[in-house]
Order: sequence, then structure tokens, then C-alpha cells
Amino acid sequence: MYSPVYRRNKEYHHWCIFLLLCMVQFASSCSDSSFFKKKDPVVAEVGERKLFFSQLKDIVPDGTSKKDSLAIVDGYIENWVRERLMVEDAAEHIAADINLDKLVDDYRSSLLVYHYENRLTSRQLDTMVAEVEMREYYESHKGNYVLTHSAFRCIIAKVPASSRRLQEVKNSLQKVDYTEALFLVRENAVYHQIDTSLFMTYEDIATLLPENMVQPTELRAGMSVSMAADGFVHFLKILSFHAAGEAPPFEYISEKIKKTVLSERRIQLLKKYRQDLYNEGLEEKRFKIFKID
Repeated sequence: MYSPVYRRNKEYHHWCIFLLLCMVQFASSCSDSSFFKKKDPVVAEVGERKLFFSQLKDIVPDGTSKKDSLAIVDGYIENWVRERLMVEDAAEHIAADINLDKLVDDYRSSLLVYHYENRLTSRQLDTMVAEVEMREYYESHKGNYVLTHSAFRCIIAKVPASSRRLQEVKNSLQKVDYTEALFLVRENAVYHQIDTSLFMTYEDIATLLPENMVQPTELRAGMSVSMAADGFVHFLKILSFHAAGEAPPFEYISEKIKKTVLSERRIQLLKKYRQDLYNEGLEEKRFKIFKID
């Protein structure tokens, strides 16, 4: 087991760091950056590995107080020591049991391929997905999607009981065509939810209405209900209802479908690229495959 080699006298250590931080500020203000090349003190050491002061110069944001600067630097050094001790201990006890070179090579290869594939798709992938394509996908795969809770589209309004147009609001919300209702609610309600594309849960709806105004088992598409409370009349009109366990409506999962379509396009793009690359390598004799006897 290795031990960290750096001063444990906190007061002395803090004073040294403070002086070095001052030197950094001075050196960074000079045009000659050879300061750290000529003099770069070691601030910690574990085994054969050293942490140099130049590695600390960017970890403290400008304008940080002396106290906070010392805390940041001290914490960084402490974490570096702990990490190096762990690495040294791992190297001593595990290195013989694993092929570290292979692991590093595999990891490097994976990183290269990952970033190259991202570059390819960012340049070549068509990210425009027409609604007709999404709807075709939805019709073919909607059995794969299931609502985990009921979903509603609705209009909610809170209108003063003294409003002269209260009855008009109520009558309009009872009609199948809710165009007029949207206008009247917008003009007369002190609060409203009139985004007719928004899907809500029963819990979402209940938080916007008086307690016990509606029960989940009572809600159905087309219903309109009102309740007077505390000088206001609260209205709820259910535009659509989709029960838990059903396939969700297209609008509810359109964004998810778009992501799925793009993901499948990406898979096909990369699959074709790999095959084209293989065919090209075969034609140009860039590789050989030897038979195993």
C-alpha cells in the first residue's frame, strides 16, 4: 500500500497554497508563460505519480475568496490522493488477473466507433419525419403501447358567480362544438385551462377543481359539470377520455413515435454504412480472412 506524500500541517499547507495561488495570478497576468515551465512545484505525490501545481491553476474560478480557494484546492488534492491510492492498490492486486492492454484497446475502439457513428448520423441522417409516416407507424405498432393511467383532454374554468355571462359560459360548454366555449371562457374566467391538445390525468384535473367535485369513475367523454364554491362557479368539460390499459391516442405518443422512427433510421443508416464499408474493403483487398484447419 502506498502512502500520500505531502505536508499534513494544514496551516503551513494552506499558507503555501495561498502563496502559489498569488504566484498563479501574477504569472497569468504576464505575457511570458514560461513561469510554470521553469518552476512547477509538486503539491502531492503517491508512489511514482506526482501532482504539480500547474494542474491546479484552472480549478479555482476568478474572484473566489482566499478561504474558498483554499477549500477548493485542498479538496482537489485530497481527492487526487485518494484516487491515486485506489489506482495503485488496484494495479497491485488485480493487474495480473486481467489483460489491461486488451481492455484499453477495446475501450479505445468503442470510443472511436461511437464518436464516428455520431458524426456520420449528424451529417447523413434525415431528421424530418412527416406526420403521415408517424401515423403509419402508429397504426402498425400501437399494440406495443399501453396507457398506464387514464388520459383526458378537457376544458377547465373558474368564473365569478357574479359574471353577467355565467349562463352563456355554462350553455356553451354543454355543446358538442366548443369553439364558442373557448372564447367565452377566455373572456370571463379568472382561471382557465383551454389547451385542447393537452392530455391530463385525473390527479391533474382534481388539483384544479374544488374537492370532491368529480370522481374518477364519473368522468367520460363529452360530459360537462359545474359546481359553485366560494363565490365562483367551476366548470369541467371532458373532450376525450382514454382509459388505462388502452392503446394511447396518436397525439399522446407522437413525440415518442418520432424518436422511434429516427432511431430505426439511424440503425438502418449505420447498418448500410458498415455493409458498404465491408464490400469496399473486399473489393480493394483491404483485409484477409484465413481458414482455420
